Amino acid sequence: MGKTITTYLIDSNPQGVRSIFIDNKICKLLLIPRSELDIVNKRAELKSPAFYILLGEDENQLPKAYLGETENFADRIKHHDNKKDFWQRALVFISNDSSLHKANVQYLEHLAVTLAHQTKRYNTDENKQIPKAPNLPEHIQSSTEEFFEDVKLLTSFVGCLIFEKIEQKGKTIFHLK
Repeated sequence: MGKTITTYLIDSNPQGVRSIFIDNKICKLLLIPRSELDIVNKRAELKSPAFYILLGEDENQLPKAYLGETENFADRIKHHDNKKDFWQRALVFISNDSSLHKANVQYLEHLAVTLAHQTKRYNTDENKQIPKAPNLPEHIQSSTEEFFEDVKLLTSFVGCLIFEKIEQKGKTIFHLK
């Protein structure tokens, strides 16, 4: 079954701030270049709970990411702008209908950090430990896991393969002593 993904260029610049969403889903991605951070104060939706990924490169020019959650992205990103130098863009995941709450984004962070550590596609040293999953009712946990599936799709759609597992097919590895 196909999916329709809409990309809206907020400032008409393909390299600027983009709003990206899957039709008929509540997950919305705002891709924000670091140079465009002033937008966070202009958009009320960024003052809500969010799961986010800061993307950049480490000192060896390898992909690096920091995964986090917050109740108010607009406030939280100011701290990261001052304290974290590596990142060039932020992927901010919010809900279209304001249905994400603190526990939801905590669970999203738990799922994301766990998977990112397993795939090892990005340097995630800034996430020193895997956050614990909050205690959620079964139905909320299930809907948050469904939201995370959309997060993974949108993350891949914008070229960030942090959650993509590398599959090796039919390779034999020899070890020499």
